[in-house]
Amino acid sequence: MASDAQGTPADDMLDEARALIDAARTRGIALRLVGGLAVLAHCRAPAFCGRPCRDIDLVAPRRAGRAVGDLLTALGWTENRQVAMAAAGRKRQFFRACRHTAGGIRVHVDDRIDLYLDAFRLHHEIDLRGRLDIDPYTVPLTDALLVKLQRTQADPDDLHDVLVLLESADSLGDDDAPGVVNLAYLKRLCAADWGLWHDVERNLARCRDALARRSAADPGPQRAAARLDALEAALAAGPRGWRWRLRAAVGERLAWHEPVDDAEGVTFAPGERP
Repeated sequence: MASDAQGTPADDMLDEARALIDAARTRGIALRLVGGLAVLAHCRAPAFCGRPCRDIDLVAPRRAGRAVGDLLTALGWTENRQVAMAAAGRKRQFFRACRHTAGGIRVHVDDRIDLYLDAFRLHHEIDLRGRLDIDPYTVPLTDALLVKLQRTQADPDDLHDVLVLLESADSLGDDDAPGVVNLAYLKRLCAADWGLWHDVERNLARCRDALARRSAADPGPQRAAARLDALEAALAAGPRGWRWRLRAAVGERLAWHEPVDDAEGVTFAPGERP
């Protein structure tokens, strides 16, 4: 699957991920993309879409974990069982020798699939149960956005992905539909968790700073700034219960996010390198 004939390595990875999802669908399994390839799948601004993707991030119901593992094994992937043990079965990882190239050179040491079960877990937990039937290939656009906004230490790629999703969305609304950012859903989750709200708000501000640094001639998102305004206004208008207000008063003096081991899923897989 060489990029020289089929586009960029990320495009090839997206094609392969869609084929995996179709194969799972024929077996009655709801398998969906999350992470950088989900952003690429939603992107409608070609000049702004491209960035390197390192792995394929997928989510499935926990009850389907064994069936997904069997499918990947049949397709030539090998499981890194240490990850499942470290994550108490909530995440699984699979690898194989890299098949993606650029200019005839492998772009990764190993290809890797990270499989999340029921929820995406990083600095915060995004429960995805009941949310895998909205889009045929990815988690809902709103959840793809939240996966990026919930990061305590968002890097430039994360901020880029937020802007891509805001630019590519059909609209902002209050319901779940393909291409819609569901503001009511985001408000509800942030109203229930001050820590999540805190990181989302900070990352929206970082996105605004990133936009301000862009050249006026840059072919990046043109609608993103207005949508950042709308998101911030919606979250500011969300409900604030007494538990939320009490936690807000404590602020960063108490840990507000889950600790993340940067090595998890990077150094466990044989042959993998950061």
